Amino acid sequence: MKTFNLFSVLTFLLIFSSCVPNESDLQQSETGETTVDGIKALESLTIPNNFNFETERKVTLTINDTTPHVKYEVYAYAENATTEAENISEALTNLLYSGKPFEGEIGQVLSLSSVYDKVYLSRKDGLEYSFEIITILDNKIDFKFANKTDSKSLTYKVNANGCSECTDNFFLNGGFEKGPALPNSYIITDEKNVDGWSTTATDSKIELWKSGFQGVPAQNGTYFAELNANQSSALYQRICTSPGAEISWSVWHRGRSGTDNAVVRIGENLATATTEATMRTGKTAWVHYSGTYTVPAEQQDTYFIFEAVGGGSVGNFIDNIVITETKAGNCVGVINKLFYPTAVTNATIAFEDQWPYTGDYDFNDLVVSYNIQTILNAQNKVKQVDYNYMVESVGGSYTNGFGVELQGVLPSAISSVSGSNLTENIITNNANGTEQLQPNAVIIFFDNAHINVGIRNTISIVFANPIATTALGTAPFNPFLIVNKDRLKEIHLPKKPTTYYPKTTTIGTSPTIKDSDGDFKTPTGLPWAINIAGVYKAPKEKVIITDGYNFFSNWATSGGTTKVDWYIDKNGYRNNNNLKN
Repeated sequence: MKTFNLFSVLTFLLIFSSCVPNESDLQQSETGETTVDGIKALESLTIPNNFNFETERKVTLTINDTTPHVKYEVYAYAENATTEAENISEALTNLLYSGKPFEGEIGQVLSLSSVYDKVYLSRKDGLEYSFEIITILDNKIDFKFANKTDSKSLTYKVNANGCSECTDNFFLNGGFEKGPALPNSYIITDEKNVDGWSTTATDSKIELWKSGFQGVPAQNGTYFAELNANQSSALYQRICTSPGAEISWSVWHRGRSGTDNAVVRIGENLATATTEATMRTGKTAWVHYSGTYTVPAEQQDTYFIFEAVGGGSVGNFIDNIVITETKAGNCVGVINKLFYPTAVTNATIAFEDQWPYTGDYDFNDLVVSYNIQTILNAQNKVKQVDYNYMVESVGGSYTNGFGVELQGVLPSAISSVSGSNLTENIITNNANGTEQLQPNAVIIFFDNAHINVGIRNTISIVFANPIATTALGTAPFNPFLIVNKDRLKEIHLPKKPTTYYPKTTTIGTSPTIKDSDGDFKTPTGLPWAINIAGVYKAPKEKVIITDGYNFFSNWATSGGTTKVDWYIDKNGYRNNNNLKN
């Protein structure tokens, strides 16, 4: 609400029980202020009926990848720069999701700014990174990783606390018996054909020998391997481990043409694994090497690497590798995260507080910038929502409040709410911090915007039991303004419902009322609240939003299909002299 002249105030006191200006109150003589003509010009815009002024849309993210402990990061990607490298650099500041698959899948719903139609996907497997730019089609982000073979997948589970634990003897095919049938000699085959094993050889080839070929018997069973197929290389497996676990390892080694050299390396990845033993063995007999390894803190899986030292394409037989966990480690929790609008940027919600009467359309009566971080467990279900916010602007004298409804989420689903700042004695909460007598979980952030201006705060909503993001809904959920300490009067985004309290009130049908159907849109389609999926600078007092943002009208009349970036501080987009500092 804006400050009126004396006549307006007297009229207000005599006629209305709450602040309800008539349109002539908005006509001012000062340069740059709102006029009736200015409002009529805005209201004359032709706005599509189904347009609700959204600057974001709901997007479904689906990733299929059965590789244990692989981690994904998804970034919003735009082609604003001249080169792909510059676009990627910009995208890396726009993190949307960070986490790991559960049972081979990531499935999330998220809010994504309409300025993005692509994402940049990063996949981290140990120290191996891969990247892909994916176009969003039908509001879906779909990615499937082609695993080399299911037999190389690690065996693990996730317990109720979101911790990963190994479930069985996870080392595969230690005697090389599971693979292609061999003639009475040897074979060089692709690594995907040999269960469990991978190679560092650039051609992905593994060499297997049959017992007795060239007079060399297998140490155990029928087959054994030569480390160097076509080049000096290593054979390795990546297995499931838990921090603190003690692992017993053993391997039999033999030279081929003479004395051959190889090392046993163990560690978190191929690059940083440390040498645990050096094997130097002649060609006349198999020699046994063994040791123990303790898994370091925070290491969830471990590489066991048997690597040739020189020798070209000849040398270093290995057989009968046994890896056994002799002491269990500690379970490690997995934390995944979802962000809106991104991990490091803010969105903004701006209100006109004259509803259901015409405001002055400067959208600065209450302006709240915020960032939402959703914390997920290992199953990618919601454990906690952190709503980090700051009141950027209060454009009038009303004592307004602000809250959020989680539609479809029962109050009992919430374990606790922290961070609310309630000073006006108009809100009664349950013990868990949700508002009383509400069928859905309603969280009131503050009930007096004036004392919150410029103060950064966080509302933390902790769930009693983790829920799916589909059940939670997408950001910004259902935010609303409480008008001037009247708990029965809320202002919402277009087409959003009020909470339980205001449903007992009536709007009325006075000619000056502009929302008799209660959908928070005027008859010409204008809103009383806008959520902006980015940074928004409020217009100065009584400056219509179109005088601050040159392409707002283009965006509105197109139904949100053109100038979707109308609020971004690009050249020619803003009239900064008409915006607050």
